[in-house]
Amino acid sequence: MNIAELLGPGRRLPAAATVLVAGLLSLICHSLMPLLVLPPTVAVLAYRRARRRRWAHYDAQREAVAALCTALRAELEAGLQPRAAFMSAIWSRPELRDMAEKASVPSPNLDLVRFLTAHAALPGRRALRALAACWHAADRHGVRLTEAVAGIEEGLKAETARARAVAVELAGIRATILLLAALPAFGIALGLALGADPGGVLLHHMAGQLCLIFGIGLDLCGLLWTDQLVAGLRLEPGPFRTGRKKEAWA
Repeated sequence: MNIAELLGPGRRLPAAATVLVAGLLSLICHSLMPLLVLPPTVAVLAYRRARRRRWAHYDAQREAVAALCTALRAELEAGLQPRAAFMSAIWSRPELRDMAEKASVPSPNLDLVRFLTAHAALPGRRALRALAACWHAADRHGVRLTEAVAGIEEGLKAETARARAVAVELAGIRATILLLAALPAFGIALGLALGADPGGVLLHHMAGQLCLIFGIGLDLCGLLWTDQLVAGLRLEPGPFRTGRKKEAWA
């Protein structure tokens, strides 16, 4: 996700509202500082929120594919034919509803290998490419699909367990980052409690204005930089990684 996407058609109204609120605050405070610092701050926070939502979507899709493999293996072990087993297992998770609806449309020419390969391009569903390869090998070479699906399932479960372990380890780091980012606000509150006028200095004096702009700029850059470092510790490729092939977000 980039700034162009963040400020796309669906984001123009919130962005305009942010600029309007910042302009009103500037008029009330008789200073340009709110207009200069509020829009970029809101934009960075919205960017971070959208990033977290996309990672959560990625994780949910990966876990849904793992659940699909579990259900498919169970149906195959119960004695169903592969196609019937897949049609039953595809409804195992609501995150795969789009696949289930397309697969359920009556079509004698439905090629499950191509169907799975096409959906593997979506975020979090790359394991479907391995499932498509196993399906192709079962159709062409008689490989036992049950064992192949079980292998994919075990790999996905191990990957999910590693991702959750990393998330637990990073929870303390995220809390520290948020605390450090909020320290300037505590400093301003402390100044007010001591009877000083930090707001007047930051809004109406040149030195205070420069400190405000420089400080907020460093704070926002620090948040984005630490987020990038945390994202680099994730085990699977994703849309915010650098130096590796990225998945296309649909």
